[in-house]
Amino acid sequence: MNDGEAHKRTQERYALAMQASEEGYWDWVVATDEFYASPRMLELYGLAPDAVFQGRADFLRRYPFHAEDLERWNQAVAAYLAGETPRVDIEVRMQRHGEPRWIRLTALCQREASGAPVRWTGLVGDITARKQAEQALRLSEERYALAMQASGEGHWDWNIATDEYYASPRNNELAGFPPDTKWNGRADILAKIAFHPDDWPRYRAAVADHFAGKTPRMNIDMRIVHPGGIRWLRMVGMCLRDAGGKPVRWAGSAMDITEQKKAEEALRVSEERLRQAQRLEALGTLAGGIAHDFNNILGAVLGYGEMALQRAAPGSRLRHELECILTAGERGRSLVERILAFSRGGIAEQVAVDVEKVVREALAHISAILPPNVRLVCELTAGRAGLRGDPTQVHQILTNLATNAMHAMAAGGVLRVTLRTERAEAARTATIGTLPSGNYIVLSVADSGTGIPAEILDRVFDPFFTTKEVGVGTGLGLSLVHGTVSNLGGAIDVATAAGAGTTFTVYFPRGADVSELDVPDRSALPAGKQQRVLVVDDEEALVTLVCRTLETLGYVPAGFTSSSAALQAFRADPLAFDALITDERMPGLSGAALIREVRAIRSALPTLLVSGYIGGKVTLDALEAGADEVLKKPLLARELARSLARVFSATSGVTASP
Repeated sequence: MNDGEAHKRTQERYALAMQASEEGYWDWVVATDEFYASPRMLELYGLAPDAVFQGRADFLRRYPFHAEDLERWNQAVAAYLAGETPRVDIEVRMQRHGEPRWIRLTALCQREASGAPVRWTGLVGDITARKQAEQALRLSEERYALAMQASGEGHWDWNIATDEYYASPRNNELAGFPPDTKWNGRADILAKIAFHPDDWPRYRAAVADHFAGKTPRMNIDMRIVHPGGIRWLRMVGMCLRDAGGKPVRWAGSAMDITEQKKAEEALRVSEERLRQAQRLEALGTLAGGIAHDFNNILGAVLGYGEMALQRAAPGSRLRHELECILTAGERGRSLVERILAFSRGGIAEQVAVDVEKVVREALAHISAILPPNVRLVCELTAGRAGLRGDPTQVHQILTNLATNAMHAMAAGGVLRVTLRTERAEAARTATIGTLPSGNYIVLSVADSGTGIPAEILDRVFDPFFTTKEVGVGTGLGLSLVHGTVSNLGGAIDVATAAGAGTTFTVYFPRGADVSELDVPDRSALPAGKQQRVLVVDDEEALVTLVCRTLETLGYVPAGFTSSSAALQAFRADPLAFDALITDERMPGLSGAALIREVRAIRSALPTLLVSGYIGGKVTLDALEAGADEVLKKPLLARELARSLARVFSATSGVTASP
C-alpha cells in the first residue's frame, strides 16, 4: 500500500469513528484560510450539508452563536492561541432553527517553531440532553433545598461505599454545629455529636434494625445536648439497597420538635393534674359528707360528755377522764372542721395554738405507725410559745414531714424531731420564703435516709411531684406543707446530703404565749330563766341532746325534726316561744329560710343558726335572714349557754310573756 492509499484509509477510519461518536469536526489551515467542516458539524449547527465557506471568518459569520456566549468563545480562543491554555474546551449555546442547543467545542492547533499557529482543528458535540438533565437536577435540588429550608428541617446523605457524608447547613445547626461544618465521613459526625446518653442506644438500635431490613424506615425522636440546653430531634432515614438488598446509600432528614415535646409534656402534666384535681374533688365531696355525719356523732359525744362532766366531782378520776374525752372530742371537731374547709375550699378559723402540745399529740400518732427499724428521737423545748393559726394544720405539717422522712429510711434509721424558740436578729432568705427579723417557733424534722438528689431539690415542693412508687404518695404532702406554712407567714429551710439524710426546718411566726387561761373553761355556765326555746334539727338524736342541754341550763325547750312542722307550730302561736335554735342543712326548708319566715312574723325574736360549716356563704345567708348568731357544730353546752345569754341580754324586754 502506497502513502496515498494509507492516508486515505486513515481518513476513512477517522470519519467512521467520528460518525460513530456523533461528533462533528472542523479543520482550518491558517496560511491559506482553507476551512473545512464535517457534515455532522454542519448538521449540528443547522447549516446546509453542502455548505462551503470562504475561510474561517465566513464560517463564524454563519455560526448561530448565542449572543451571550460568542464573547466567551472569542476569549477562550484568544487565550489558547496566546499559549495561556493547553487547549480550547468550552460549552456554549447556539440557536439552531430558533431552538436553543448546547454545544461542546474542543480544539488544538499546530504551531511552527516560532509558536505561530499553522493549523487549527477541533471537535463539536451536542450536549443539550446532558445540560437539560443537569438543569432538571439542579432545579430539583433547589426545590428540595427550598422545601427543606421552608420546613425548618435538615437533611443528610451518606454514600456508604465511599464514606462521603453530606449534611445540610440546617442539619448541622440542629446537631449543634456551625452551618458550614464539613464531615470526614459518617464516623466523624457520630463521634462529635452530643447524643443524650439515654437516647444513644435507642438510635443505634433503630439504625441497625433498618439496615437489617426489619423496618421500612428509621423514625425516632431523640435528644441532642446543645450548648444552650437539650433539644429534641425527629430523625427519619431510609437507605437505598443494591440488587442483593445490601445498603449502598443512607439519607434522611432531621426536624427540631423541642416545642412540640414541651407542649406534649405540659399537656401530660395538665391532664395528670386534672385527674388529680378530679380525684381530690371527689374525695372532697366524700369527705364533706362523712364530716357532716361525723359532726352529728361528735355532737352527741361532746354534749353528753359535758353533761356528765357537770356531775363529776372536781379533782376526781372520773372528772379527769371525762375531760380527756372532751379534749379528744375537741380535736375531732377541729379535724372535721378542717375536712369541711378542704371539701369547700375554705380556710379554718385561726386561734391561739399551743404548738408544743399539738406536736406531742402528733408524735403520739407518729409513734404508733413508726416502722420497727426506725427510732424516734424528740427534743421539745418551746414551752407555751404560741402561734396564731389552726392546730390541725400544725399537726398535718409534722405528720407529712415525718411520713416523708420514714419513706426515705426504707433500710431503717433515726427520725429526729426538735421544737424550740428562736429569734432572728436580721432578715434572711430561706429555701422557701423569707424570714424577717423577729421571734419564731422552729420545728425541725430530720432523717438519716438517702437524701434528696440535687437535680430534683428545686421541685420537691411542686404540686403532684413525687419520687415514690405509684400508690405510695400523691405528691401533695410537701406542697400542702409549703402552702400552709406560707399562709401562716412562715418559711422553710431544707438541708440534704446524698446518703446522709435530710432536714426540714419550719419557722412559724411566734405569737402570744398560751397561758392557762386559754384552756377550755369548764366553770359554771350562765343559766336561763325558763325561756321557751324552739329547737329544730332533722337529726332526732341531736334534737334530744339540745333539748336536754337546755333543760339543764334552765330553759324550756320544744323540739322538732321537721322545719316545716316547726314553722307551722310557730305560726299557730308566735308568742309561745322566746327564741329559735335551728340547724341549717335540713330537707325542705333550710335554717336560713326558716329564720326568714319566723322573723317576718316576729322581727325581734332571738335566733341562733347552727351549721357544721360556718364559713363564707352559709354565715352571710344566715345573717341576712336575721340570725343573731351563727354557731358551729358540734354544739357545745358552754357555747350554747353563752350564746343564748348574749342574745337574750341584747333583746331584754322584748321576749314573749307566758
